[in-house]
Amino acid sequence: MLWWWWRDAQPVTVADGPAARLQCVSYAPSGGQYQPLEPVSREEIRRDLALLAARTGCVRTYTVSDGFDQVPAVARELGLQVILGAWIGREAEHNEKEVALVIDVANRHRDTIRAIVVGNEVMLRHELPPAQLAALIRRVGGATGLPVTYADVWGFWVKHRVLSEAVSFVTVHIIPYWDDDPVGIDAVIPYVDDLYAQMQRQFPGKEVLIGETGWPSAGRPRGAIEPGRVNQARYVREFAALAEERGIRYNLIEAFDQPWKRVPEGTVGGHWGLYDRDGREKFPWTGPIAELPWGRSVILGALVAAALGALAGWFTGGARRPLRALVLGTAAALVVTIGARQYLDLLLGNATVLDWGGTLTVAAAGWLGFTLAITALLRPDFTRDPLPAVLTMLLLLACAYVCLGLVFAGRHRDFHVWLFLPAALGLAITALSNPAARALAVLRRHGTEQLLLAAWLAVAGLLIPLQEGFANGRSIGWGALSLLMGSAVLLPLVLQARQHQRTDQHADARPREAVEHHADRADGHREDGDRP
Repeated sequence: MLWWWWRDAQPVTVADGPAARLQCVSYAPSGGQYQPLEPVSREEIRRDLALLAARTGCVRTYTVSDGFDQVPAVARELGLQVILGAWIGREAEHNEKEVALVIDVANRHRDTIRAIVVGNEVMLRHELPPAQLAALIRRVGGATGLPVTYADVWGFWVKHRVLSEAVSFVTVHIIPYWDDDPVGIDAVIPYVDDLYAQMQRQFPGKEVLIGETGWPSAGRPRGAIEPGRVNQARYVREFAALAEERGIRYNLIEAFDQPWKRVPEGTVGGHWGLYDRDGREKFPWTGPIAELPWGRSVILGALVAAALGALAGWFTGGARRPLRALVLGTAAALVVTIGARQYLDLLLGNATVLDWGGTLTVAAAGWLGFTLAITALLRPDFTRDPLPAVLTMLLLLACAYVCLGLVFAGRHRDFHVWLFLPAALGLAITALSNPAARALAVLRRHGTEQLLLAAWLAVAGLLIPLQEGFANGRSIGWGALSLLMGSAVLLPLVLQARQHQRTDQHADARPREAVEHHADRADGHREDGDRP
């Protein structure tokens, strides 16, 4: 475990970002409290745009409702331009209000509006026929005389070419993380460059704007794509340099982390910001970057905990001092290293009270199981299974539930490796130290249910890495963890069954051997009696 912390604490050399400011960034308020359809105040907008003005000359919005119609006026005061968005969906009444308002706002702030985006990924969500959306685009363009566009991922532009005829320029979203075949960080810049060139060839005579691109700083990996602070910095720096070199127009997603997106998209949804929810910049634009600079503190804490645990084991161990010192020292180090990872994942991933309740329950149950297993391991006279039936069932059920989501709807679900690791270790230690007690406990307490759950965990442990691809180390880790938890239930039963089988065979063999022995002796006596 120390290796992960050591790796993430090391500064990594990353190409410096360009000297020029960023062209444009997507804007929604900072602070972590924003929710769609809730009103935004002018004070919030001013606070955020004043911060962004030091890094960019433009912001992109997605609606003019709920107070976002104030963005152009504030942007003018701060010397920013705006790519103004109108949110279009399946409700005709809402669309009419949004279109009317965006026309009004654009005409009142013409000097600040760089362009108008009528609809964002409407085709992706299948919310409106292409011809109807094209009519709305033409209506806004005709009423304002400003450049008007529509924004969607590249595949829907190619599929619905009627939209390209209605826009002033094509706005395409290129977000490698969400591609069906994600490209890793080492190959992603050439990939984006090639995809942009393809879009230029697909729509000759139309300028192409990359309306969204970026990299998440936290969340589940997808294929070869690994979210993280270092990779986010590398992508943004290298992409901005590519755009400057090739003359690519772009908008980055996004200015600030948006915690509300963790509900529909998992942990990754809330961590696309260049700034965190509180307005702190996530990485510098020059120089090396460490994934978790405070990792050295965790390593130091783990070493101190290991020393204290080993001392406690030595002075309380009696004749078993070496074993107790080793076990308690290792356990203490695991508590610090795994616990710190859990703490980080809980902060990054939990979005609702229900999330917090579920994950904290699993964490507490896992550490309880780990503690009981370590306690039993240090007591040679302890012959019973140390894990209560309800605790074992809870851990197996929780892991099985996560596996169900990952197998059948895993696109937005996290791999909770660190959350479940104490539980897996507790079950494994119990099974290895006393397989007979573990097997007997399964047979006596909810045997069928535990067997079914364990079998599912073993199957899912193989399926999930196969589905995700073996470039995804986190999925391999989750698969191994699921197999470990399932095996901790199944293997003791298999071992006990084989032992009983051998015992039965020996029991059957002894009477036969005795009969044959007595028969041989009788034959010998008869032969001796026949001698003169």
